[in-house]
Amino acid sequence: MADDSSKNPFMDMFQDFGKSLSIPGPDMNDMMDFHRKNLQALQAAAQVSSGSAQSLMAKQREALEKTLAEISDGVQNMTAGADASEMMANPMELAKKTFDTTLQTTTEMAEIVRQGNMDTFEVIKDRVMESVAELSGKDKS
Repeated sequence: MADDSSKNPFMDMFQDFGKSLSIPGPDMNDMMDFHRKNLQALQAAAQVSSGSAQSLMAKQREALEKTLAEISDGVQNMTAGADASEMMANPMELAKKTFDTTLQTTTEMAEIVRQGNMDTFEVIKDRVMESVAELSGKDKS
């Protein structure tokens, strides 16, 4: 037998009042689907960003290998020529070549970072726009 002493008629009255209003509750399936799409967009953005970082690291490795090869070649060329004027010209030529290569590589790396950021932003922007459209469609229902 149920214990009637634990019942609160005041609370029962509010519960009955709430039931009579028929206020719709949130649809949990829609809410979970909405957040699942948000998490998928964040995952896609992270993958794009990771790909960009990998491209940047590959470019840095390539630049380092190229610079080290040029330095090695320059040192070998300097030691091969015994002429003093040639030895003075080689370091300047090597410095200029290294500077030009560094400038070009830096520009390429900046482009990789810029494009990666734009692609990542595009993924997130698309999801935000999709979310706005979903929420606008819900209000019209």
